[in-house]
Amino acid sequence: MSKYEIKPYKSVGNINFGEERDSVRNKFGEFKEFKKNKFSKNTTDDFSVFHVFYDTENKVNAVEFFNPICKEILFNDINLFSKSYEELKNKFSDNSCEEDDCGIIFKNYGFSLYSPDKKTIESVLVFKKGYFD
Repeated sequence: MSKYEIKPYKSVGNINFGEERDSVRNKFGEFKEFKKNKFSKNTTDDFSVFHVFYDTENKVNAVEFFNPICKEILFNDINLFSKSYEELKNKFSDNSCEEDDCGIIFKNYGFSLYSPDKKTIESVLVFKKGYFD
């Protein structure tokens, strides 16, 4: 699969939030399991095009896609990797957004953009409701 559509707080592509780790592994095959950082409460699965994050019960709570490995991550028929940071910020910003020096979180839409240079989107994190609470 090379195209992933975001359905806020429900799914991205054919990965559903709340889905069991074993189910995701069976769908996508080969992976590498690792600890994202020292604060991680669980391990992450690297499927090369994306990383899948799990809660302490091994259920999907976020998926991160990387540019240019992933070609299409779609929201409202817009390929997020084909637009600039400013374009997406202007299009989707509202009072629920949180911006910092590395990017922006669109809480109402269930995704965030990682863009340290505030130009190119390096990654898109899609998450379940409450992930950043």
